[in-house]
Amino acid sequence: MALKSSFSLKADFLSEADLLKNLNHPGIPLIYDIDEDDDYIYMIEEFIQGESLDTFVLHQKNISQELIIKLGIQLCDILDYLHHLSPYPILYQDLKPEHIILCGNQLKLIDFGIASFFTDSGNHFQLYGTDGFAAPEALAGNPITPAADIYGIGKILAFLADNAEPRCSCQLLRIIRCATSVRPYERYPTVSDMKSALSCAQHNTHQHSSHLIGNIAVLGSRPGAGATHFAVSLTSVLQKRGIPALYLSADKADTLEKAAQVNRNLKEQDGLFYYEYFKGIPSYGEGVLLPTTEEDCIVRDYGIHSASLSELQTTDLIFFVLNGGDWDIAQTVVLAKQLALLPQTVFVCNHGNKQAAHHYARLLDRRVYCFPCDPDPYHVSKEKERLISTILHKEGGKSYFLF
Repeated sequence: MALKSSFSLKADFLSEADLLKNLNHPGIPLIYDIDEDDDYIYMIEEFIQGESLDTFVLHQKNISQELIIKLGIQLCDILDYLHHLSPYPILYQDLKPEHIILCGNQLKLIDFGIASFFTDSGNHFQLYGTDGFAAPEALAGNPITPAADIYGIGKILAFLADNAEPRCSCQLLRIIRCATSVRPYERYPTVSDMKSALSCAQHNTHQHSSHLIGNIAVLGSRPGAGATHFAVSLTSVLQKRGIPALYLSADKADTLEKAAQVNRNLKEQDGLFYYEYFKGIPSYGEGVLLPTTEEDCIVRDYGIHSASLSELQTTDLIFFVLNGGDWDIAQTVVLAKQLALLPQTVFVCNHGNKQAAHHYARLLDRRVYCFPCDPDPYHVSKEKERLISTILHKEGGKSYFLF
């Protein structure tokens, strides 16, 4: 490669070359040497044999969801590597099909011409990209963060999904929508989080014939036990991990309307309530057609409503949230033993009360999980993610493997 040398162009090109010389990733071309004369700067780089992603798409009659997810995971690997370089991460900024080369089973990312360092202060060298693929904040000339590259990955996946046959699953489409949100804070927090969501979608694609969780019931032993809190948290965690989940208020207590009066961040749109990863439907009563799809995992919050065992028998999982007060234990154990007749029942002790959890476990002769002290049910913490993942693995087995 040779470029005409000028002061500005030379400085930019040498900056790119120095940047690339220190990178070591199978998805990034190697730079072997740099030379210059009076007129030109020369960069000797790895020969990349393959075709660009836009050319590849032109030659395909259809593209499978499995391939789209595979390419998305590889892109996440490359960007995650760049975002964790030391002392400063690197933002690529210009993801588009022409810059992605398919070399057999390995995807290569080329042309680091506008890549820049990113510091905690938000300093950067350049702020631009390609219209249609660059993040809105970049095109507007605003400071950028790693969220801009997450947007770029989402747009690449959207480009591929437009050419998919058969149509991509709701789970993958939701991942794309999350990554390409207009507001940076509504996208995945990190590239690693997006990769985890794609990996989950990949597993579900491979295991499409398995029975996935689609119907979850949450009940509380008494008012204040935290059934609604747990149901909201569970919905938010599933949504964050790329599992289409929908909270449904089944106790006719107008839970979401009351919550929206207190929490202004909980917004209603087209009959659904949204906040961060949470999505829910209030209690509309009988005869109302719910806006759900076959892909949705419905989390029904029964509160302290006494659903019949025959009604609960049709669910995939039942979470019974136990209160830890000494005065409640005797009465709670009676109801818990009835629910224990259903093998899909899971017992959860709320408010981080490990002592009460151990006590219930002895009385019920069943595993009892301890849900952490959690002031914000909408916030998805690592601790809540780990706990819910553990529960689904242990209680559901491989047929309920969602993470």
